[in-house]
Amino acid sequence: MALFGRKKKQKKPLGPPQDPKWVHGEGGRFPKFLDLDPEAAGLEGKSAVYAIWHTGVQPGWVYIGRSTNLASTFFALGEDDDVLQFEDRGNMYVSWCYIRDEFQDGAVTYLTQTLKPKIDNSEAKSEDRVDMIAIYPPGMAPKE
Repeated sequence: MALFGRKKKQKKPLGPPQDPKWVHGEGGRFPKFLDLDPEAAGLEGKSAVYAIWHTGVQPGWVYIGRSTNLASTFFALGEDDDVLQFEDRGNMYVSWCYIRDEFQDGAVTYLTQTLKPKIDNSEAKSEDRVDMIAIYPPGMAPKE
């Protein structure tokens, strides 16, 4: 029993990361975040895990999250000053992967712990509250 009567969740050993098949845009490249039209891309009502990152002199991961409606989430993030501050550091890219809803929190927690994005996702669950799901980040899966 942990402090205040709450039991700590038993951690399952993580297996090797899986390739969740991150979505690529035209020509096999990841879509530029601010050029993406989420509705035209058919993302209305789509549930997925997503990642935003930027290139440039000091590239980095910007934000990791999950959404039950990618179109509305991407529109909101496209107007978020915390996210937009990274646009002047290099191009910002986005990708998403379709993971079953019950595994999305675990995948987001794993990516957040692994990649350390610059913007904290207050909705991400801590690793003691969810079973992490090991997945490769966009562009990092080994070539087949």
